[in-house]
Amino acid sequence: MTVQVATCSAAQLFSECLHPETSSIANAIITSDKETVTGSLTIPEYQRPYCWQDKQLDGLLRDIASHTQRNAELPYYLGSLILHQEGGKLNIIDGQQRITTLALMGCLLDPDPSSVGGLVYEHPISQQQIKHNLQWLRDRLDRVRDGIDFHKLQFTLVITQSEDDAYRFFETQNTGGVRLGGPDIIKAHHLRAVDKLYQPQFARQWEAMGSLDSTVSALLKGRYWQGVKPRELPPHNQQQRIRDCIVSELAQGTGEGDDIAYGRIRRQIGLAGDVRQQADQQGYEVRQPLNAGINSIRYLAYFQGLHKRYWQQPDLAHLREYRQFIEWLKGLSGCGYLEKLYEACLLLYISQFGENQLERAAKKLFRVVYSRRVSNQKSVRENSVPAFVREYPILDWIAASYTPEQCFEFLDSFNLRVDSSNLDKNSVKRRFMDAVCEQFGLQLDAGQYESRFAAALHQQIVGGRR
Repeated sequence: MTVQVATCSAAQLFSECLHPETSSIANAIITSDKETVTGSLTIPEYQRPYCWQDKQLDGLLRDIASHTQRNAELPYYLGSLILHQEGGKLNIIDGQQRITTLALMGCLLDPDPSSVGGLVYEHPISQQQIKHNLQWLRDRLDRVRDGIDFHKLQFTLVITQSEDDAYRFFETQNTGGVRLGGPDIIKAHHLRAVDKLYQPQFARQWEAMGSLDSTVSALLKGRYWQGVKPRELPPHNQQQRIRDCIVSELAQGTGEGDDIAYGRIRRQIGLAGDVRQQADQQGYEVRQPLNAGINSIRYLAYFQGLHKRYWQQPDLAHLREYRQFIEWLKGLSGCGYLEKLYEACLLLYISQFGENQLERAAKKLFRVVYSRRVSNQKSVRENSVPAFVREYPILDWIAASYTPEQCFEFLDSFNLRVDSSNLDKNSVKRRFMDAVCEQFGLQLDAGQYESRFAAALHQQIVGGRR
């Protein structure tokens, strides 16, 4: 690994890196091994858009002003910038948000736009945010003039000759501003694996996907919670560990090779040996192996599409009953952790069987997944969900089935039990059971919930009348 490290001011950075041909020796940036930093700062196509908002701008101005009041002679440290040296370019791997913000301030402080020029922003989100932030800063020009001195803003530069080395640094740190989540990191990982000629095309496809958080969360459950190779997922409030899991599973753990989609195919063989093939779906499977680049991008785009179509916005005229059921299900209270498991089950089922008997599957999955709402004494804790999956491997039931009917046999054999605690008052459990009785037309009094609720729900769902 070849890494160079240097310390410089913002004034040096903009003078030397953006305009190396006109920079003076006095402004030169010298690394720790006595090399001169040369090259023009550039933003790779696969980087996320510029997204700093009012909160980050105000916070930076406040922090610099507070530091200046306490230590007027000392520079304000803006963290490290990770740069990849590629010929005459210095690709910004980490630091785009800070560099862009300073460039906007520089445009207001210096009438010559070339003083901080050279950076190109083609993404519409970046262009829109730059316009907004430039106006925000212009409205507070006195604060910018009084507080910003590029000679007293200091960076540490980490410069690598290898893009892979740069991203190893990038994936282990993120300084200041809007902290990168797992999807941001895997985006960079896979887009840089795409041929540069096609990077803009796939960068636009990635941005069109929108937020991947919910889809990635469901995919991780489908890939981690399995009997053959069980792995632990961190709780939702341990964001750093979750990010590490996302990067490990959907970036670092991917291989090299072509875009390959795995799927189930039924072959009907006639008496003469003739073969007819049919597949219920034409996409990817949740648990399939992935390759870096186009394969992983299309895998994520496929499941993002499924998640939007069948969960987020199920506007399906031909599956009216399914759509109504999902809308009702998403309105239930006190079931957030179970809902996340349900999403994973739903994506796994659709990735194997498409819309084949989807309405029946949705309700059978509900009876099993949401059983924790009535079998628990009180609330459904987050750590009880993976424990439930270990005892009742519902994701494996789906993955191991060749037909919907085989999957339904697993689901129908599940024995739902009702805990009588908190049924005699207006509890979350009681309200949940009231809602279920209304949805499925169960003619039960509250006093019958313990003795007849499970059997009545079993009859309605497993019996197949609804």
